[in-house]
Amino acid sequence: IVIGAPRAGRWSGVKSPRSIAVLALLGALAVALAAAPAAGAARHPRKRPIPPPAKTRIGRVALARTPSGRPALLVAVRYPIQAAGRLASVSVAIQGGPSGDVAFHRLSAGAPRRPERRRAFTFVHELRLAPPLARELSRRGSEGRGATVVVSTRDGIDIDEDGRVDIGSGRVLRRAVRIGRGTASASGSSASGPLCASSPIVELPPRGHAQIALPACTRPVRWSVTSGASAGTVHLAGDHLDYTAPRAPGTATIGLDHATVVVKVVRPWATPAPGATAAAGPVVRAMGDSVTAGFGFYSDGKPMSFSALDECKPVGDELDDACSSNSTATADGLAKVPYAPDYGLANDISWAAQWANEYGVTNYKNFAVSGSEPSNWLPTGDLGETTERIEAEDPDYILMTIGANPILSNTLFGLGSMACALESDIVGGYRECVEAAFEEVHLRRELRKLYTNLVEKTHATIYLMQYHLAIPSSALAYSATQIAQMGMLMNETIASVAQEVDPGRLEVVTPPHFDAGINLEPIYPSTFTCSYFDFGVDGPSVQSTPTQDELEAAHFLSFCGGPEGGVEPWVIGADTGIHPSPAGYAQMAGAVPPPAPGG
Repeated sequence: IVIGAPRAGRWSGVKSPRSIAVLALLGALAVALAAAPAAGAARHPRKRPIPPPAKTRIGRVALARTPSGRPALLVAVRYPIQAAGRLASVSVAIQGGPSGDVAFHRLSAGAPRRPERRRAFTFVHELRLAPPLARELSRRGSEGRGATVVVSTRDGIDIDEDGRVDIGSGRVLRRAVRIGRGTASASGSSASGPLCASSPIVELPPRGHAQIALPACTRPVRWSVTSGASAGTVHLAGDHLDYTAPRAPGTATIGLDHATVVVKVVRPWATPAPGATAAAGPVVRAMGDSVTAGFGFYSDGKPMSFSALDECKPVGDELDDACSSNSTATADGLAKVPYAPDYGLANDISWAAQWANEYGVTNYKNFAVSGSEPSNWLPTGDLGETTERIEAEDPDYILMTIGANPILSNTLFGLGSMACALESDIVGGYRECVEAAFEEVHLRRELRKLYTNLVEKTHATIYLMQYHLAIPSSALAYSATQIAQMGMLMNETIASVAQEVDPGRLEVVTPPHFDAGINLEPIYPSTFTCSYFDFGVDGPSVQSTPTQDELEAAHFLSFCGGPEGGVEPWVIGADTGIHPSPAGYAQMAGAVPPPAPGG
């Protein structure tokens, strides 16, 4: 039965069969999860192997020319996706010829993808040939002899810039290619068009200016800017782009006919060392619970399914970080956290990873563990050694979301200390109920201990991300307003304790409001409307699809669905509507200030 026509072009009505089925399913799920065996019970994780990082491979080699006519050699290398944004080098030499040449490039994998599900990408290095090499290739080509070109690169990624290879073999890869001027191998052309070099990542300060060379190609091409020029100012000028960066730090992407230019607009972290190609960036470490770990997504970027929630739920006796973007565990039951090789940076899912990628940070590790509590990270806790490791690695920034557990598990999978909510919903006193629950788990005390420990043992700027509003369908004992108030009180506690410990070092970050699409007064202003009757709501809902179905059935006259503009919901549905999606994490990452200059 259609009740009314909203002004935003969406009908608001009761979808009886679907909504009732969803409610029944979610109610059954809540009961099943509450009765499910704990994560530490004797059972084996389901076999869903996460593939290891791809191997580095040298591909095509071709002669080319720059737009200004200079000779160049193109070398296509297939890299694991974990190499994106990092510095790599390729060297070339002619057998029996003059000394070779080497090129250093910060690898670009193209425009950002969230989540990033590719295992590998190809970067075409451009080596502008020094005159001796160019003359030798030209001479041998004119004589019809051609030349054997030896291309070398190293297979290995150093995650934390300590000089040791963390991903890959660490050995030098070589490939000898017979190449001659005018031969098929040198042309690099195909039916799909010419082979052109990839554009390395460009780093500029805010409002900085650069002349970005257009890539060399195996045959002449006509260049034009096709997209992305709105972030900054760009002009095509002969053989290069004149680009002026915008005022705000971040990532800008410029689309060209045969290339994509990615620009990282960042304040210089430090002055480059003599002979270095770029200054080292900040050391960033992340810790905390499932909101920092990116629960609901595997480390290969694939989302968890609804049916996998029982074996992935982030509560239980074991802290194994299963089904989280920074871990390779795909089910509960492991005795130790198997962190992803790059700690989830490449998949670009969690708010910590998105923040690091936005500003070109590569010295990054995300040690967060889904289901963890503040006490777990203290010296006597299960993750105390991990905290000590973070402190020993001397981070410049620590990114963290912590405090919701165990209150979250009590809310979703049982009443526990929140049983008074049922009564307080009738007679009042809900705030006192929540604060009593916080006191029962010693929330303020444990947060104070953890914050103090990190402040005393590191020099890091510590960003404390507050919690987003998520209204889970599985929390059947609570109203949406109660859940919103519980989150508000949790965030107030985080901010209050940070103020007590060190307001200078502990910077509290408030994420944008995750609209529910219903009236949340007095917790949040509800002045938006998209209903025929002008009922006020907080805005077009960005909650999970199951939650929106439930809210629409319960508030059929006023509910406002969303998100607007065709964007995915900011909350995933596979966990009944608790954790952010990549789009939701992007909103959180955008609230964190950019890295400040380090020297």
